[in-house]
Amino acid sequence: MRQVSNIVSIPAPIQGWNVRDPLPSMQPTYAPILDNVFCLPSELMVRKGYTKWATFTGNCDTILDYSTSSGTKRFFAAVNNSGACSIYDITSGGAVGAAVVSGLTSAKFKHAYVANSGGNFAYYVNGIDSAQLYDGTTWHTVTGLSAPYAITGPANTYFKDVITHKRRLWFLPENSTKLWYLPTDQIAGAAVSFEFGPIFTRGGKITKIDTWSLDAGTGLDDNFVIFTSEGEVAVYTGTDPASASTWSLQGVFYIGSPTGTGHTCKYGGDLLIINKDGISQMSKSLMSSRVSTWLQLTDKIQPRIAEDTTSYQGNSGWDLLLYPPMNMLLVNIPTGQNESYQYVMNTISGGWSRWTNIPAKCWIYTKDMLLFGANGYVGYMWSAQNDDGAEVVAEILPAYQSFGVQSRLKRWTMGRVLIGSDSDAVYGSRVEVDFNLNNKALTLPFNFQTSTAKYGTAVYGSSIYGGSIVIKSQWKNVTGVGYWGSLHMKISTKFADVRIYSYDLVMESGGNI
Repeated sequence: MRQVSNIVSIPAPIQGWNVRDPLPSMQPTYAPILDNVFCLPSELMVRKGYTKWATFTGNCDTILDYSTSSGTKRFFAAVNNSGACSIYDITSGGAVGAAVVSGLTSAKFKHAYVANSGGNFAYYVNGIDSAQLYDGTTWHTVTGLSAPYAITGPANTYFKDVITHKRRLWFLPENSTKLWYLPTDQIAGAAVSFEFGPIFTRGGKITKIDTWSLDAGTGLDDNFVIFTSEGEVAVYTGTDPASASTWSLQGVFYIGSPTGTGHTCKYGGDLLIINKDGISQMSKSLMSSRVSTWLQLTDKIQPRIAEDTTSYQGNSGWDLLLYPPMNMLLVNIPTGQNESYQYVMNTISGGWSRWTNIPAKCWIYTKDMLLFGANGYVGYMWSAQNDDGAEVVAEILPAYQSFGVQSRLKRWTMGRVLIGSDSDAVYGSRVEVDFNLNNKALTLPFNFQTSTAKYGTAVYGSSIYGGSIVIKSQWKNVTGVGYWGSLHMKISTKFADVRIYSYDLVMESGGNI
């Protein structure tokens, strides 16, 4: 009897990267490999690339921003050039001019903003140098004797973190369980200390301070939170630490040790922090035991991020931020001196993917721009289809499928990807069988990519005349025999906005074995 081929259609893995579920039970809308794409609710998008916004000599360890109530916005790069650290104004982009601050020991800053009757101010601290105060025009080094701004009380102003809570500035010294705070609406003056050490039972030091408000505002339920190096977090409510009637401890909880120097991110009305368990949401972490990692946003990629937080927890460069224009949450994983990759989640669908070949040391979303610091430049992410002229290469391996009968041997002969793009792009594919996460490189056919098709050189019916997304699908020969199968895809783009919607396979089924 002649064997009949069947065509099976599978949607793109829009629910994202999944390294938690066993391969035989993984749903078809997940993928064990998903690199350099962004999961949209209805399709996959090959990630956009970057251009160089500002250039300099050295590593950009922090990007700082400043804004006023009138809408004035400036941003700066804190750069470490072989141990000599400086701050440069990069608001206008291009090659930087003279440093606005020099003679620093570290370029790894935390910052906070405050506005009062005197204007708009920003504090920048790094734990090694004296605090820097910027008033929109002038940079001031703040010490116990500096004029016109001085902070008295602490032995020095070598603070490692600073936040504004209930119109009051709070400062964290290095290697301490004590915090210092200023009077309401003040940017200098006599600071008062508050010792938090006795409330923590696991020892360690304070690594991060922040605010947490479940109503996404600054109402009466705006909480003051303190994270320690040993994984404890204390939550306070109130306005005046000197008054027991307006300042109270709500509880001390254990959520796991933070990575790096402690990185938090406002997430709607919630607060996120990177720790050894992944990305913890304060609202969920404090309602459940730490062992319930199903509550983490990183649930589907938990095994991988657990490896990262173990291997790289001491590395500088961990970062966490939101990019609202694309409903994107981004985690920077620093794997080496000038090496990193990113885990990226769509905040609507919850789908994760991994980005590679972006050597970011820090990130910031400011002035509607997504910027990252690197060796020799600040990159403007999501501003081009390529990585400063280099192709973006996406790799996708959707979940394996048995196509109805696990015990029946199958042969795959052809495959096609339903793909859309607004310019030339290149893709290759092959069938992987029986859970083989093939380490052999998937080669791409050669194709000279141009931004749009050109009259006289383009092939009618094959080339794309740039503009709107054009949907294309083309059958290609594939070879594979096994019980489970998946179509491994690699897509290279230099100029095109590329989307992946689904894929099809031609399959012949044998008898049960």
